[in-house]
Amino acid sequence: MLQFSSIIIAILVILSNLTVIECHTKSDCGVAETAFGMCVPYVMGDEHNVLPKCCAAVRSVKELSTTQAARRDMCECLRRLMAQVGKIDGRRALELPGECGVPTTVIPTSLDFPCYRLA
Repeated sequence: MLQFSSIIIAILVILSNLTVIECHTKSDCGVAETAFGMCVPYVMGDEHNVLPKCCAAVRSVKELSTTQAARRDMCECLRRLMAQVGKIDGRRALELPGECGVPTTVIPTSLDFPCYRLA
């Protein structure tokens, strides 16, 4: 009976950790969507210059993307945001990290960008 109880407790601990990880990822996505919203006018082509708020957002996105899984999740999150916006200039999205001086590959450059390929 003691061994069965130990197994149940171990399963509950594992499941509770999975919930924490899932919530953390969703929270990071929300933060990234809010921050990257500052870049949407530039990426859409409506703003001619990259604003400092946008570059701060690019830095935040990079800071939230410290592992391969986090980079892929963040990229997918931003890709969904861009899909909601509908119109993006791939060249501007590609140049955005360089314009801000923040090296990152997390920012998708098209609506069908393969985020799953990020290292």
